[in-house]
Amino acid sequence: MSIWNKILVCLILVASLAMWYFGMRALATHRAWREAAKKLETQLSQLKAEEAVLREGDGTRRGLRQVRVELAKYVSQRGRVWFHCRPMQMAVNKTPEGSDIVQVSLIFETLGLAGLPDVQELPVDSQVYLFDERALPDGGRYLGKFRVAAVAPRQGDQPAQVVVESLSMLTPREMQMIQRAVQGAQAAEAGFTVTDLLPIDDHEIFAGLNPEELARMLPPSVLNEYVNDGKPGDPANPQSPLFERKLRDYEWSLSYFRQRRADLIDALAAANKNLQMLNASLADAQREEQARDAEIAQLKQDLDRATTERDAVAEHLGQVEATLARVTARREALIRENRQTALEIARLQAQAIELIDQKTRAMAQAVAP
Repeated sequence: MSIWNKILVCLILVASLAMWYFGMRALATHRAWREAAKKLETQLSQLKAEEAVLREGDGTRRGLRQVRVELAKYVSQRGRVWFHCRPMQMAVNKTPEGSDIVQVSLIFETLGLAGLPDVQELPVDSQVYLFDERALPDGGRYLGKFRVAAVAPRQGDQPAQVVVESLSMLTPREMQMIQRAVQGAQAAEAGFTVTDLLPIDDHEIFAGLNPEELARMLPPSVLNEYVNDGKPGDPANPQSPLFERKLRDYEWSLSYFRQRRADLIDALAAANKNLQMLNASLADAQREEQARDAEIAQLKQDLDRATTERDAVAEHLGQVEATLARVTARREALIRENRQTALEIARLQAQAIELIDQKTRAMAQAVAP
C-alpha cells in the first residue's frame, strides 16, 4: 500500500469520525425537535380545549358567548350611559310655588361624537339619573333623579354642555350632598355618571365582595342579606338550600320613600303648626293663669280684710247683743213697773171717780128741796 493510499485511508477515517459526530448531533437535534414538537402539540391541544371552554363554557364556568349574552343583557337593561361627565357648577333656584330646585351644569365629553346633528341623543325634558363616580369612601354615591333643562350641543372641539335640574323636592341635607359631590368631583378631577335608566338589582352585582367591602357600601339593616346571598341557608349544613335575597325595584323604592318622605314632611309641618298653636295657647293660658293668680292674691287680701272686718263685726255684734240683753232686761223690768204703775193709776182713778160720784150725789141731795 502506497503512502498516498495510507493518507487517503486516514482522511477517510477522519471524515468518517466527523460524519459520525455530525450525524449524532443531527440525530440529537431531530430527537429534541420531535420532543419539542410533541410538547407543542400537547400544549396546542390543551390551548384548543381551553379555547373551546373559554368560548363555549364547561358547565362550571361561563364562556365568552354566555358572557357576551349577559353583557348585552346588562347593556340593554342599563340603557344609555355617559361616563366622566364633569360637573361645572350648581345653583339653587325657586319655583313659583316657593320650593327649591337644584340645577347642575355638566360637560359631556362623549355627547355628539356620533356625528348625527339631526339626532337628539339627550333631548330636553328627558329624565336622567346622576351618580358620583368617586369611590364610596371618598363620597361616591347616587345623587338623584333629574330632568334635562337645557342642552348646548358640541361645537367643534368644545364638548356639549347639559343643564339638569332636580325633579323632586330636595331636603337641605340632599342639597348639601350634591354640593359636596360637585366640589369633591372638581377637586379630585373626577366626574359623574349619567344614565337614562336606573340600574336593576341582580344577585351577581355584589357577588365576590367580602363582608368588609359590603359593610362600607350597605346599611347594617340589610348587610346580612347581601353577605349570605347564594350561600347555604344553614351554615352548619352545607347541603341546605341556598339563601336568595329578595331583589329590589330601586325605581319603585325611591319613589315610595320620596312620597313617604313628602308625607312625613307635611305631617311634620302640620305638627309644627299645631305645636305653634299649642305654644300660643299655652302662653295665653300662662297669662290667664298669672291674671288668675293675681286675682287670687287680691281676693286673698280681700278675704283677709273681710275676715278682719267679720271678726270686728262679730265682736261688735257680741257687744251689741250683750247691750241688747241688758236693754231687753231693763225693758222687761220697766214694762213690769209700768204695768204696776198703770194698775195703781187705774186704782187711784177708780177711787177718784168714786169720790167724785159721792160728792156729786151729796151736792145733788143738798140742792134738792
